[in-house]
Amino acid sequence: MVELALLVVALLVSSGLTSMSEAAIFSVPLSRVYLARDQQRLGAERLLGIKKHLQRPVAALVILNNVINIAGSIFVGGVAHSVLGGSGAGVFAAALTFLVILFAEIVPKTIGERFSLAIGLTAAPALTAITRLLWPLIWIVERVTRHVTRGATTTVTSEEEIRLLANLGRDAGLITRRESELIRGAFRLDDVTAEEIMTHRMRLGTFDAKQRLGDLDVDEIDVTFSRLLVTEDNDVDRVVGVVYLRDILLALARGQTDLTVGDLQRPANFVHEATTAHRLLRKFQTTRQHLFVVLDEYGGTSGVVSLEDVLEELVGEILDETDPEDESAPPVPARPAALPRPDASRQRR
Repeated sequence: MVELALLVVALLVSSGLTSMSEAAIFSVPLSRVYLARDQQRLGAERLLGIKKHLQRPVAALVILNNVINIAGSIFVGGVAHSVLGGSGAGVFAAALTFLVILFAEIVPKTIGERFSLAIGLTAAPALTAITRLLWPLIWIVERVTRHVTRGATTTVTSEEEIRLLANLGRDAGLITRRESELIRGAFRLDDVTAEEIMTHRMRLGTFDAKQRLGDLDVDEIDVTFSRLLVTEDNDVDRVVGVVYLRDILLALARGQTDLTVGDLQRPANFVHEATTAHRLLRKFQTTRQHLFVVLDEYGGTSGVVSLEDVLEELVGEILDETDPEDESAPPVPARPAALPRPDASRQRR
């Protein structure tokens, strides 16, 4: 009787371990496996290899689990028949079936799903060895199922899943609402174009390149903006550069009134209307500029886009000390000036 009990325990434990490993391998997300590898956790490299090529390890687990359940049950049933007799063997078979369902399937798979990463990392080395050992049987299974599994790929995740995980993490209190908004904003950078976030040409302030500094009336200059476009013959479609307002004021303070705006201009950078926000951000970084001229399909000036415009897509509206606190309030009327007054929140930088 003791021998029979030990055989039952051995059957349940061995079958339960394979069921637990199978559930863990299936349940652990590939993203968590990559994270475990980056953290140099033991078994992570082997688990990553298993997740990338899941068919063979799963076939090995299925073969092993069925061999244990079928062959083990037959062997234990034979021992039970010799120990308990014919009538007792029937009752034992029913009890053994219940035990296998409960302790070799339901409970182990529940545990495997609950602690998928830890169990997967622990089982990965043994599963790799079992896969090599059962290679001949796996080869046969692959030949039988190759028409069904042809073209199957493993996807790490998708943009929609990351958005959903961010919302779920926010609702569960794992990440803050602000962090969730930043994640969604990061995805928007690839969907928004320069045309959608730029300041339109009708709202731009410009200087003519030939205009002498001595002819400028300082009291009429709107000092809201730090960068302004320089054009030829006051034609907004002929942008030749960008001038910093501080350079104009410094030159006037030094008495350099004979200089023209063109003498102080800096090269302008141009982008197309269809340029996405994430490409704009990278271009801002590489050129170390904060303002680009946006061109339409015909090469004309469509408007300007600033670094602030792109950042607002990521973090929301950015207001400075020159912006009205109440967005519904009417804008401050512009004085009659040499420069048209554009939107302060757009062309400030």
